[in-house]
Amino acid sequence: MINKKDKVYKDFLENQLFYATFVVSLEGATIAYNKSPQIGETEIIVKGFKNVKKWTSFQLIGEQYNINIRENNRVYGQNEKRGCIIVKTNKAFIIGIYPKRMELSPRVLYMDKFSKLYESDDSITGLEKEKYVY
Repeated sequence: MINKKDKVYKDFLENQLFYATFVVSLEGATIAYNKSPQIGETEIIVKGFKNVKKWTSFQLIGEQYNINIRENNRVYGQNEKRGCIIVKTNKAFIIGIYPKRMELSPRVLYMDKFSKLYESDDSITGLEKEKYVY
């Protein structure tokens, strides 16, 4: 039987709204993913959120994204093929990449819902060492 924490990660990584999903610790360690980020990419995200107002671009799974919307705990990026949403919670960064031709609003709603669930779940610390890969 799958435990609650594993189910939270599994459901996020297997959702159909995103092409790729990640959970990254606030220190930059990859906790969960369904497509593997390249070395150094998650550390750029951690650094970017330290000065989000000046952050202009980032790279994930080898693709460059230009940031077009910045908020204190959220960044929206785009390239020619895909869009990306990064949400910073008190426990981790929640990241979803989706095909650009897809509507944004259901993805934003899903990220809001998942971020709140992730924050409120006491079984998740954001310091998990195990990697969840689906």
